[in-house]
Amino acid sequence: MATTNENNKNKNTENLSAEEKQKMHDNYAAMGQKGGNTTKETHGKEFYHEIGQQGGNARKEQMAHSSSYTKEGEENK
Repeated sequence: MATTNENNKNKNTENLSAEEKQKMHDNYAAMGQKGGNTTKETHGKEFYHEIGQQGGNARKEQMAHSSSYTKEGEENK
């Protein structure tokens, strides 16, 4: 039997009107913006630069280990 939390997680938005969906979207966007601004105030905008670089480096490393990755000028063997 599903618990109340499971039922809440499984709710969908198919019964909402377009206006209600837009309002929900706007609310989530505002929450994200507020969180981003709070993070910027707490850690400084340099924080975003640093985590962006870390993510880029991690992705570069991930791609280097991928079998379909080729470096410029090299053929896939």
